Amino acid sequence: MVDREERCAEPFCCFCESKDVTLIAPFGTAQLVRQYYCNACKSVFEFVRWQEEHPDES
Repeated sequence: MVDREERCAEPFCCFCESKDVTLIAPFGTAQLVRQYYCNACKSVFEFVRWQEEHPDES
């Protein structure tokens, strides 16, 4: 399982937790998410942009 700090550091697949992902769109259904394609399980998913830019330090 991916821990909280690692989860905020870089995008990962929410279905299989693989980090082998490709950015397919800088914006998803909203401006705060990006769309990625998982090369491992072949799923498309959205990752919240602020997670990668400002990780929670608490």
